[in-house]
Amino acid sequence: MCVRSYNFTWSGGTFDVQFRDGGVFWCPQFPSDAKWSFNGTMLEIDWGKFGQYVLNVEGEQLKGGVRGNPSDWRIATFKRAFTDAEKILSGSAWMNHFENGTPFRVEFRADGHFHCDSYPGHFSYKLVEPNLVYVEWGKYGSYDFELDVAGKQMKGSLRGNAASWRRLEYAEAIPTFVKNEHCSHSH
Repeated sequence: MCVRSYNFTWSGGTFDVQFRDGGVFWCPQFPSDAKWSFNGTMLEIDWGKFGQYVLNVEGEQLKGGVRGNPSDWRIATFKRAFTDAEKILSGSAWMNHFENGTPFRVEFRADGHFHCDSYPGHFSYKLVEPNLVYVEWGKYGSYDFELDVAGKQMKGSLRGNAASWRRLEYAEAIPTFVKNEHCSHSH
């Protein structure tokens, strides 16, 4: 199954959820180490502290409710499939290369955080369609990258200073849910 985004609706409102490869269920608004499984007609979600849900396929929607209490209903409506750029970037680690420097690891976490053990802090990134990545790295500057999905690399520079270049090479996928060491709130 490709990564898909759904509108998840209940009596309290609607928010974005994602059914990711490997049975990973992800909600940026309510992050948790959650899983999903599908047997062909029924989808089950184990969302940890946010509950367990059973949904059945009904046309373009998934309808059901809380396990054991179907009257506490939920409806998931297909929104869109992830782009190839989103698939490779969201939940990934890269090696950051720069002129006359030793490469170091950076991470693009699924919750929008940009993380680097070598330069810790509360930072973010944003994928701007179709393949531009903006990184807000606090006192280290703002960077703009062009993502080459097929080549698994990004090239860019400090915003407004092309001479201060960076090249990122894909290293590996990382878990979707990662507890943020430098952030106490959800995004």
